[in-house]
Amino acid sequence: MPWRSDIHDRVLNAKSLEDIQRAYRDWARDYDRDLVEEAGYVAPRQCADALRELLPASGATVLDAGCGTGLVGGYLAGTGIAAIDGVDCSPEMLELAASRGCYRNLMQADLNAPLDIASNQYSATVCVGTFTSGHVGPKALFELIRVTSADGPLVFTVRDGFWEESGFQSVVEEAVERGLAALVARTQMPYIRKEGSTCQQVVMRAR
Repeated sequence: MPWRSDIHDRVLNAKSLEDIQRAYRDWARDYDRDLVEEAGYVAPRQCADALRELLPASGATVLDAGCGTGLVGGYLAGTGIAAIDGVDCSPEMLELAASRGCYRNLMQADLNAPLDIASNQYSATVCVGTFTSGHVGPKALFELIRVTSADGPLVFTVRDGFWEESGFQSVVEEAVERGLAALVARTQMPYIRKEGSTCQQVVMRAR
């Protein structure tokens, strides 16, 4: 059987926002060690690298949606991106993200609901590990597009199982058909190596 910890199972089988918040409250302090160091959670670095290649050398503003402990923000800051804002539903995860010192602003919010963020606010948006079972549904993609400026890139992951069961493909197609965004690339990538899981890494550009 593929590797997965008990706490990881709790997260993926959450039935409500409250379930997710309780699980991440219990997992926050060990999250990076468990997933990155022990399990080989490679998606954050892969997406940060992909986004960095699409951004200008300076002046970019980035929204890290579902920022968790700040893994993606840390990787982006290491490449010189200075203006990074993060949003997450877990106060404990946000506390750890703040401790990295790489975020300009952090906000607690449910990504399944409308965001209290102005339209066209960010040069780019990244969302890693959030479109998955028990977390955020595919319709939240429309809010991420809304807050991204015209021609700004969006880079996000969707666990392969969730891609199929949630009908995520149809939501991406709807965004393209409505002229909200263009699909640049969709690539199957490793997600958590020890688990043997893969994800769809999607690159879009807001319109």
